[in-house]
Amino acid sequence: MLIGTESAGHKRLIEYVVRQLGTGREMAAVLDDPYVTNRSTHMDRRALLEEPEVIAASGAELEHLRAQLDAFIGG
Repeated sequence: MLIGTESAGHKRLIEYVVRQLGTGREMAAVLDDPYVTNRSTHMDRRALLEEPEVIAASGAELEHLRAQLDAFIGG
């Protein structure tokens, strides 16, 4: 994976989200974080919720957030 590619950017977003969740932040706050919103679309943020690392770090609130994002993007 090359730095500067979309896949590298997605990987950095995953790492950031996992780190932030590890500090005790709620998923909704992390997804609204300027670092995340400036580097992703709503669909990208929805895709983050499917990543195994994010699922493992998120705990029980993930299903609720998936439903909210699906409603927002019309999924």
